[in-house]
Amino acid sequence: MNTPYNFKYHAEIRYETESGFMLCNANGNTIDEILWDIDDRLDKFQGRDPKVLVVLEDPNGKKIEITEKILNILKRGAVWIGLVASVNIR
Repeated sequence: MNTPYNFKYHAEIRYETESGFMLCNANGNTIDEILWDIDDRLDKFQGRDPKVLVVLEDPNGKKIEITEKILNILKRGAVWIGLVASVNIR
C-alpha cells in the first residue's frame, strides 16, 4: 500500500456502515500526531465499531508495521495523559 502523501505514520481504520464496512485513515509525522489522529477517528466513529487494522511507519518506503505497539499505547491511555513523548516505539 502506498499513500498519496508523505506522512511518516499511516493507519487504516475500519468502521461499520448500513451496508457493510468503510475505511478511513489517520496520519502524522510524529507518534503524538498519529495517536491523536487515530483517537480522533475512533471517537468520530465510536458507535460504528471502529477497528485499527494496521499502522505503518514509512508507508511509502520500508512499510514498518507498528500496529501492536500503537494499540498498546492507546490501551494504556498514554495519548490522553500526555505520556507519548516518553514512549519508545521500537
